Amino acid sequence: MRTVLGFFLLILITVFIYSCQKEFTPTLKEEQKPTSSNSTTPSGNTSTGQRLSYGDTLFYLPNQPGNYTVSPVSKPGMRGYFKSIPLGLALDSTTGSINVSQSLSGMRYKIFYIDSANRKADSVKIVISGIDYRDAIYELASTATTYDTAFPIYNARPELLLPCGDDDEDDDGDLDDDDNQCVFDETDLDNDGNDDIAGVIQDKLLVDIKKGTIDVEASFYAGIFGSSNPANGVMKSFTMYYRLQDASNRALNKITVQVYHYRRRSDIPQSLLNTLQLRNNIARAVNARTVSRQESTIEGVDEYAKPRRPPIIIIVSQ
Repeated sequence: MRTVLGFFLLILITVFIYSCQKEFTPTLKEEQKPTSSNSTTPSGNTSTGQRLSYGDTLFYLPNQPGNYTVSPVSKPGMRGYFKSIPLGLALDSTTGSINVSQSLSGMRYKIFYIDSANRKADSVKIVISGIDYRDAIYELASTATTYDTAFPIYNARPELLLPCGDDDEDDDGDLDDDDNQCVFDETDLDNDGNDDIAGVIQDKLLVDIKKGTIDVEASFYAGIFGSSNPANGVMKSFTMYYRLQDASNRALNKITVQVYHYRRRSDIPQSLLNTLQLRNNIARAVNARTVSRQESTIEGVDEYAKPRRPPIIIIVSQ
């Protein structure tokens, strides 16, 4: 019996001593804990792990007075500055802030963060919401059986439909033009119910006020250049205002279009054809992962000094 009692007493003493030691074992503070040798930083700049980002890639004009600006939410940590292609983005090269209200809309831009050694540390693509038109040559005589029409491109994506209403807004049982909530060739700029300008249709640029399409052929025969036999090489510029039923809440937007006339395709000057080619190169550069000088430079033009707007429509009448 004494042997058994002694055995249990020994066990109780051992448990008590172990519990006391565990209770008074100090814990490491957070900064004292060892770090794993396998820790990693986010992808991007290797020195900081930060990527260039604006928190979103699509920005809409606000339907309110004043300027709407957005700033980077993150960027590479080294000293540097900002540049973008094509021209038209109201970008502060020091802070990276974008004045959306003062930027050309309907465009996709590529913004670069350039380090002190003039190297591209990172880049990001953004879109200022709105419409654009493709640069194009319309040969009226060679397309006699079809209509020559310029179609609006929404948010820099040709496959997107315009956000102009897709339900029965007027409750008449079918979808028609009365259900369309977009307005092209807007003449009431302050939205007070009165016309403030004449509009481009009055100048014979025949725009569908609900769909935004431009009937190029009809515009020519209506006298867009002021004559049924316009001079070779004549050009006219048109600024059209419009409103879209999207996140802009029908904010007043605008686009300028340049329309040229040549009698024959061979009359188009090489300099103008080079401009069209340059713009194609810009589009490829914006959508590429990187921009190479060989791909994005023509005749020594700096890759950051390439104009995109306005879209060019060339009419060849004979």
